[in-house]
Amino acid sequence: MFKKSFILLILVLFFSSSVFSVRLIDPLSKTLSLDETNFVGTVAVGNTIELIFSKELVDKYEDLVLVTPLPTGFDYEVKTEMESVKMFIHVPQSAPVGNYPFTIELSGPAKSDKVPLSFEVLKNALDVSPVDISEASTNVNALAEYSLFFVNKSDSDAVFVVSTNLPNNWMNVSPLNNAEYSKQIVVPRRGNLQEKISVYPRLQGEKEFVVSIAFEDTSKEFAFKVNAKPTLKSKLETVMYGLPFYSFSILPSYFINSLFSFYIN
Repeated sequence: MFKKSFILLILVLFFSSSVFSVRLIDPLSKTLSLDETNFVGTVAVGNTIELIFSKELVDKYEDLVLVTPLPTGFDYEVKTEMESVKMFIHVPQSAPVGNYPFTIELSGPAKSDKVPLSFEVLKNALDVSPVDISEASTNVNALAEYSLFFVNKSDSDAVFVVSTNLPNNWMNVSPLNNAEYSKQIVVPRRGNLQEKISVYPRLQGEKEFVVSIAFEDTSKEFAFKVNAKPTLKSKLETVMYGLPFYSFSILPSYFINSLFSFYIN
């Protein structure tokens, strides 16, 4: 009887020590040491590293608190979900590159564990470049597309912000939509992504423009060109736009001229 109880006690201690270890699920999958500093991944300046810890069995870990403060300018947030505890650490654009150690405490009804961690802040981990063409031809008010290729070499998702020097309604499907254009592109960790920028020229002819992409603590600019050909609809809209409200008697003349001009072009 004593022997069986002793074996049962050993098994309980074994499984409790193995099951109730601190487990990092993301961005790296590993069992964490309570005695040594654990490296949890890399993040580019101006971005956020997301750490996901397993709750293990029966919700062992219900809460996470930061034991040692992060440097000035760094922000963090904790979210508790059904099967995990998440910690988001936002790195400012001005953060120096290097390794950042910190300690967290995971706590629950069974016990609590202090875990020493560290992450690395990187620069030049992100990049972007144009793909194929820098000039496109289309019709007035029709779609022209330009491709950009994004690269993320860090262990965290990265955000790129795209803007242009074109009028706002050139960047929206509706010519009446003048909402400010700014597009956020999220590139997954250790991943690449090809994304298209859409332009809707409102005037005929060639138009050069610049696309700016902000990322990390820098930005890149690329020059593009669109050549918009007129359509019958665009010619009629141009004619009607310039007419005074009392000039209906000259409409047939303008209509014929626009048709003639359209077929000549």
